[in-house]
Amino acid sequence: MRTLNIIGSGRVGRACGRLWAERKVFEIQDVLTRSRESAGTAVKFIGAGHAVGHLDEMRPADVWMIATRDDAIVPSCVTLAASGKLVPDDIVFHVSGATPSTDLKPAQDRGTLIASVHPIKTFTEAEQAARTFGGTYCAAEGDREAVRVLRPAFEKIGAKVFDIKPELKRIYHAGGVFACNYLVALIEAAMQAHEKAGIPRAASFRAIEPMVRETVDAIFDKGPERALTGPISRGDVATVKSQLAQIEAWDRGMAGLYRGLGLLAVALAETDQRFDASRAAELREALSGN
Repeated sequence: MRTLNIIGSGRVGRACGRLWAERKVFEIQDVLTRSRESAGTAVKFIGAGHAVGHLDEMRPADVWMIATRDDAIVPSCVTLAASGKLVPDDIVFHVSGATPSTDLKPAQDRGTLIASVHPIKTFTEAEQAARTFGGTYCAAEGDREAVRVLRPAFEKIGAKVFDIKPELKRIYHAGGVFACNYLVALIEAAMQAHEKAGIPRAASFRAIEPMVRETVDAIFDKGPERALTGPISRGDVATVKSQLAQIEAWDRGMAGLYRGLGLLAVALAETDQRFDASRAAELREALSGN
C-alpha cells in the first residue's frame, strides 16, 4: 500500500483522506496544516495519520497531496520542493479545479511526478462530502504515471474519473462556477428583484423554491433546450423590452445581467424546434439595446 502525506486540511483533503483510510487505498501517514492543533483535528476526522506542526517533521511518502486553498498551492509546493523531502518518482498532486498541475513545476523539477484531480462536488462540510462522495465526477490531468496511480485511487472511493487538458483547466472550472456559485448569485438576484417589487425576502425565498427545484429537475430530465420557459422561449419581444426598461431604471448592473443571460437564452431557444426563429433577431436587438 502506498503511503500518503497530506498538506492542508481543506474539506476535500479530509473527506478523501477518510475514505482512502477506510478502504485501505493509501496508508495515511503525516498531516500538516497551519497548526499542530488543526492537524490533530484533521487526523481525528480522517481516522488515521499523524499530526505534525512543521514540514520538517514529515516523513518521506510515495504520494503527497496538497489540499490547501488555491492561493496556497504554489507556495506550499515551493516549500515542499526546497525541503529535501521529495525523491524522484514521488507523486505530488493537488485537488484544485482552477489550477493546472503545471503549477507544481517546482516539485517536478525535483524529479517527481505531478498531477491534479478535481472532484466536481460542493464540499460545504467534510462529513457530508465523505458520505455522498460516491458517484462524484473528477477531472484528472498531469504526468501519465501519476494519473495512472491516482485514477484507481479515486475510483476505489466511488469517483468517476475523466481526463482534462491542463491548458483548459480554468475554462473547465468556470463551468462549475456558472453551474454552482453563480446559480446561488442568480437566486439572490431574483430575491432582490422581488424585494424591489415589494415582496419580503422570506416570502420570495419560499415562493421561488418550487419553481427552482422544478426547473433543475426539468434541465436534467429533458436537457436545457427543452427546459427553457418564459418570455424568450415564447419569442415575447414586448415583455422582454418592457422588463428590461424597468430593470434599467432600477439597477443598471441587474440590467446587464438580464441582457447577458437573455442573449444566451435566445441561442438556447433556437435549438428547440418549437421556437419561432423569426423572433430571434428582434429579441437580440432588444437585449443589445439597439
